[in-house]
Amino acid sequence: MNNYGCNNELSTLKECDKLGKFTAIDAKCLNTSNPNNGSIIPFASVDQSIIEDILLDKFGSALGFGSQLLLPIIDNTINITDNLSEAFTVPQEGTITAISASLNVSSLFSNFTGTVTIRAQVFHAPEGSNIFTGTSTSVDLAPSLTGPLTTNQLIFASANTPPVPVTAGDQLLMVFYISSKIITGSFAVISGTASAGINIV
Repeated sequence: MNNYGCNNELSTLKECDKLGKFTAIDAKCLNTSNPNNGSIIPFASVDQSIIEDILLDKFGSALGFGSQLLLPIIDNTINITDNLSEAFTVPQEGTITAISASLNVSSLFSNFTGTVTIRAQVFHAPEGSNIFTGTSTSVDLAPSLTGPLTTNQLIFASANTPPVPVTAGDQLLMVFYISSKIITGSFAVISGTASAGINIV
């Protein structure tokens, strides 16, 4: 081992025979890079994402990587056993720590009277399961929507969230849905293009 040279430089001095603490005196020997702050996983729709509340039935828009799928949500659970999937499979162990999301709402294709709040939330299924449960990785987009809409609106939110541990083989769904509403009538339909991102460390 040669501790006298950096960047593969050759040294004419003898090999170091002093064990113990090493102090670098050449700036080229120091690692000044920032520690790893995680990886950002992006989700986005290309076509219109549809979010529906009809009577007591709730349907959320699950985002993929340039696609989306309307799925029923029952008691904070999504079962995709008999449905297509937009789930992302986790490649290694980590922790979800943050979320950002936006929805560009179309006034032309949205239909509701009253006020609704849209939530973006990560749903999680363990390896080998098609049953997803909502996690604490969620954010309510602002502002709330008041309809009927006369113009398109862009709503957004970002937050650091309580840590959600994940392991290799777990599946994640990014889902947009109506988290609260005060409406006239029995239904609310929100349509728009959606995007979101999460941080995994």
